[in-house]
Amino acid sequence: MVKHWMKGIAIFSAGIFLLFSCMEVDDKPLEYEGTQQKNLLISLDTTSLGKFFNGQSAVLSGIPVVLKNHDYEGFVRTAYTDDSGWVYFDSLLNGYYIASVGVDYPFDNALDTSRVTGQQEFYVHDEVPAIDTLTVRVSGNPGLKINEIYYMGPPNKIFYFFDQFVELYNASSETIYLDGMIVCRMGPCTIGADNVTYIFQFPGEPVTGREYPVEPGEFVVLAQDAMNHVIVQGNDTLVNSIDLTDADWEFVNSQDYADTDNPDVPNLDNIEEGHRRDFMISLGDDVVLIADGRDVNYADGIDMETIIDVVEYSSSSTNVKDITEELDAGWAGTGAIKYSGQSVERIEPGFDTDNSTIDFIVLDTPTPGYHHE
Repeated sequence: MVKHWMKGIAIFSAGIFLLFSCMEVDDKPLEYEGTQQKNLLISLDTTSLGKFFNGQSAVLSGIPVVLKNHDYEGFVRTAYTDDSGWVYFDSLLNGYYIASVGVDYPFDNALDTSRVTGQQEFYVHDEVPAIDTLTVRVSGNPGLKINEIYYMGPPNKIFYFFDQFVELYNASSETIYLDGMIVCRMGPCTIGADNVTYIFQFPGEPVTGREYPVEPGEFVVLAQDAMNHVIVQGNDTLVNSIDLTDADWEFVNSQDYADTDNPDVPNLDNIEEGHRRDFMISLGDDVVLIADGRDVNYADGIDMETIIDVVEYSSSSTNVKDITEELDAGWAGTGAIKYSGQSVERIEPGFDTDNSTIDFIVLDTPTPGYHHE
């Protein structure tokens, strides 16, 4: 009886196998099919227009918008805004999407081509309205920018903050020369940039020197101390600290006999008489300025026409600004925590609206010499 039962099971299984082997099995679709539509209006954030646009609005036509699906890695589409600033995506699958913009745009009322960038996530579904707005921001003129500042110090128990660095970036299409430029830490300023507390200078002749080039798209790391900060003081390990032995430049004060000097890294030298400290910046709030070096008479501040870029940062959103809005209308680093290993970096390399609240984000881990993804 058992044998007959087992035989029946075997015959039934064979029949099922033959049935499915004769059926055609559809391959995975090579193209995505959907019925939904998404309409996006590319809206200009007027707070980011800066001094180059005088508060004017603009319709952004011909802007490429990239659409990606969260769930399908290969689902990527690009469409362009029309003369009214709208972009349309048809036949979309239900689900989550990311729409992004990142393009150079020739505004008529700007001094040069400016960077337009923005990103937004949204959900596509039958019950979700098809109309949405993607707000983009506009960067001012390209040039040499302070791209990242790492000042918070790594998580540690010895209050270590000597791994600080300032990163520069050439956001222009031409080679820029660092010869004779100055890097300053600024105190509270009442008029322009009238309160210099630290001033270090690159070697070479300001403006006309051609010894220290920075190519378009190149990052330059200025280390407080160009050493491996991951392991210091014997075998103590600093979690999330960084190795700066390959920094491009190192701040050195010859009047500070205890200052570290890596012989393999060129120096930015202190030029302030009587100043005996390294280029150390506050873990809470501070101002970093770079200028072309034509004015090094720091006693009366730095001439405005020589200033290249300024960034003010503050962990507190209620902090009173130390510099005028003409230099920087906001703060980078709001919410950053001391001894956290965090840094502040521009949302895109060289993106600058003269408002650091808009331009910068807080990174959990610093990225010397490259940009976050």
